[in-house]
Amino acid sequence: MTIEEPRDVVWYLDGYDKEDELLRTRRPISRDQIIRLRKVVIPDEDDPWMLYGYNVPLFAWPALDEILHCGPPDPTLDYQTGSYAAD
Repeated sequence: MTIEEPRDVVWYLDGYDKEDELLRTRRPISRDQIIRLRKVVIPDEDDPWMLYGYNVPLFAWPALDEILHCGPPDPTLDYQTGSYAAD
């Protein structure tokens, strides 16, 4: 099954506080970056465009940094990808 590329989607990387789970950071991810990122943070088979949220494990951070140029992770945060439909 081929799933078409979604239109008008905004992808992002969120950082949530480990203690209170509040959103602390949000970094946009471009279409080209999401294509590369889905080889590092493997999406579900039925979600090739990473429309669902995915946890980003710290062991994947060097590859993530190479793609997003985001620097080192904040040790007080948990990271997750996400998306929403743009207006």
